[in-house]
Parts: sequence; structure tokens; C-alpha cells
Amino acid sequence: MRDPAGRDWATAGLLVAALLAIAAWLPFLDRPLTSDESGFLLLARQWHPGSSLYGDYWVDRPPLLLWLFSLADHLGHTRATTLGVISPGVKVVGAAASGAAVALTGVLTSLIAPHASRSRHLAVALAVALLSSPLLGMPETDGELLALPFVLLGMVCSVLALRRPYEHPTVVVAAAAGASAMAAALVKQNVVDVFVFAGVAVVVLRGRVERPGARVAGFAVGALAVLGTALAGAWIRGTSATGLWDAIVVFRLEASAAIGSSASPATTERLTRLVEAFVASGAAAVLVLAAGAVLAHLLGSRRTERAEGTHPTALFAYPVAALVGWELFGVMVGGSYWMHYLVGLVPGLVALVAIAADIAVGRTSQRVLRLVVAYTAAATVAVWAHHATATVTVSPDDQVMGYLREHARATDGVVVGFGHPDIVAGSGLASPYEQLWSLPVRVRDPQVVELRHVMAGPAAPRWVVAAGTSLDTWGLDAAGATDAQHYLQEHYVDRVEYGDWHVWQRREGGTR
Repeated sequence: MRDPAGRDWATAGLLVAALLAIAAWLPFLDRPLTSDESGFLLLARQWHPGSSLYGDYWVDRPPLLLWLFSLADHLGHTRATTLGVISPGVKVVGAAASGAAVALTGVLTSLIAPHASRSRHLAVALAVALLSSPLLGMPETDGELLALPFVLLGMVCSVLALRRPYEHPTVVVAAAAGASAMAAALVKQNVVDVFVFAGVAVVVLRGRVERPGARVAGFAVGALAVLGTALAGAWIRGTSATGLWDAIVVFRLEASAAIGSSASPATTERLTRLVEAFVASGAAAVLVLAAGAVLAHLLGSRRTERAEGTHPTALFAYPVAALVGWELFGVMVGGSYWMHYLVGLVPGLVALVAIAADIAVGRTSQRVLRLVVAYTAAATVAVWAHHATATVTVSPDDQVMGYLREHARATDGVVVGFGHPDIVAGSGLASPYEQLWSLPVRVRDPQVVELRHVMAGPAAPRWVVAAGTSLDTWGLDAAGATDAQHYLQEHYVDRVEYGDWHVWQRREGGTR
């Protein structure tokens, strides 16, 4: 039996770690939001029955993400400044997600490796380091981060549901695992981590678990209940199930094809930066060493497991390996290679480290693993300190927002060609064009027919913000983009430029 005093100290230590992860966000509460954060907040604030998927705008994200941003909007005053859109509530939600993820990491690793406190300590330290690292996108609050607590909670419930003797509460725990799994996918559609982990775990443990079918059924009921509730809630706000399917499944397949066939050089540059961040953060070394330690144990255990039995912790090596594989696939298949994609690796890495620290062969392997985690923490401190003390400068996006706030009327509309929803959010204007992000334009309006209709229609925007001297860019039909550019030059005046941005104003009294 575990010493109660030791358990109390472990709980206190876990609480301190979670608070440390939260505290890492405090210097950034008043930092301007990123383009994605501004866009998601804008959509959440105006989500009502409208002309597009979410009110009058379209984005390829599930509804729970926008509900979380709606919650964030109520936690702090959102304001537009000369430095961009500031919303402390968005950062508070990100901080809460980080703290919850660290706490759940401690719970998960205590279940996977119940007799090895060093495993839990190492995994928790790794979680704090990775979630506090700007190399993994912090302090950006995005889908990967907000899905993280649901993933870890689902893994906790999955382990409990498979390890407990069969009884009624076990089915309830399995249902909670399914509910958490679906909630994570309803924040970011490719975060099906719990489905992967639980599915492989059921296969591996099928001979050791009583009535696995009932547990799987409970999991399915929980998942379907959350899905049904989310679809009903979205429908009330004017978002249909078919529209969501098109956005979060069909569109992603089409987007992958578009990126693969006509991506810009910036895509390759982001991939390079992503790999550099993966290595510099220490996450790559952690992955290689932890995976190597687990593999060495599994290969060596084949000779002894008949005589001594399989190590109980090692049983979860296979579902965790599948989880890590899926998470790596998710980072790469996204195609855009933003640094915050790396946050999606955290559940697999912390679980893998917990297993490796418990079953690693030899003290040398364990010592090296601890040193690598220590490096990860040191790298985080160095990069975090640099970002926390850096001066925020005015960007071209911020200058465009300021110009529009100064010169536009409240009833004016604005269209940005293309992407950068932060400009629309920070200008305080509405956009008659439903596409606020650039990738949906390239997939859903590649001939820019919809944009041309908007500029020539009754709700034509008074302002158009275009990157460079032409609307023609990668992924768009050259003829369609040229036609739209000619219309822009005929009916709008290029008023000012900031960096690459050109701000065009509609000619007064011009014909459509």
C-alpha cells in the first residue's frame, strides 16, 4: 500500500506543476492575438443562423472550438489596439488547457506505470516544458492545445475502463472515455488520438479483460452522445450536419490535394522551421530515446515473458506507439506545417516517456532520458524568457487595421485577399466575403467567382486589402484572378500600402 504522506506530496507536486504551466502564460495575457486566434474569436462572436457555415463566415473547424472561443470572449474584454486584437480571455483559456493537461498527465502516467513514481515525475516535467515552449507555438491558443485536455482525459478513462473489473461503473467510465474522445475531435477534427489509443489497447488486452464488448459499447455510446449533442447545438445556431461534414472531412481531403499540387515556397519554409523547432525543443530527442528504450525492452522481453510474464507497464507500449505514430502523421499530413501542430505530439510523448522510464533497460538509459528531459526544460526556459521580454512591434497587419479604423465608416465592408482574418477582426468591419482564411479560397473559390460576385454585388465592400500588386497567387485560376484584379483596378483606388498590403477604396459613385 502506498504511503498516504507520499501520496499527498505527489498530489501537491502535481498541483505545483500544473500551476507552473498556467503561470507561464501570465506575461502574454495582453499580447495581441495571432491571425487564427482573431479569426476564431470573430466567428464565435457572430455565430448565428446566417448565410454560411458559422453565421456569415466559413472555416474548416468543428463547432466545439468556436464554443470554447465564445467562452474565452466572456472571460476578458476584447479590444482592438495599435498592436492588434487583444483578448486576455483567449489566453486564459489556453493557460487553463495547459494546466489541465499537465494535471491529467500526472493521473495518466500513474495509471500506466503505477509503481514507478519517477515515470510520473519525468512525464509531468516533460509536459510542463513542452506546453510552456514557444517552439511549440505557446502562447497561441489553437485547436491542438484546446483538444489536449480531452485527449488526456479520454486516455485516463480508457485505461481505467480496461483495468477495472467489469461492473456498472466500468461501463460509465468507458462512456466517459468515448465522450472525451469525441470532444477532442470536435475541437480539431484530426485529433482522434483517444480512438486510436483505446482501439489498439482493446486489441492488446482482449484476453485480459472481462466482457470487452460491453466496454466498447459504453465507449461508443459516450462518443455518440457527445456527437449528437454537438450537432443539435450547432443546428440551433444555423450550422447543418452536412455543412460540417463538408467542412471538416471533405474539405480537408480537397485541401491536401491542393497543397500537394500547388503549394507556395512558404510551405517548404514552414516545414523547415517546424523540423528545426522539433529538434531544438528537445522533443525529437525525447521521442528517439524513449522509443528506443521501449523497443529494447520489448525485444528483450520476448525471451523472458513466458517465464516471468509480461511487464504490466509494457502492455500499453503498443497502444502508445500507435498513438505516437498517428500524432506524427497528423503533424505531417496537415500540409501547412505551423509550429503549433507540434502540441499534438504531447499526449504520445508523455505516455511514451512514462513507459520508457519504468521499463528502460539499465541505469544508463534512464539517466540519458532524464538528461534529455532536462535539456527540454532548459531550452523552454531560454526561449520562453526571450519571448516574454521581447518588445511587441507594429506589423503591417496592425497598420492596415489602424488605417481602416481611422478612415472607414461603421457600415463599410472589407475583404482581404487572401487570409489574415485578424485584419477583419481588428478593423471592426464586417466582410461580405465568407472566406476569411486563404486555404478555403484556393479550394472552394479557386476561380474567385464568389469574390467577383461580392465585389460587383449590392453588398460590395468599400475596402479591399490585397497582398502585393495582384490577386493572382498560388492555387488560384490565373484567368479568374486576373479578371478580379482588373475589376479591382477599375472600381477601386489604391490608397495606401503597408509592407506587402495594399489598401484599396471603392471609387465613390462607381458602377458595379
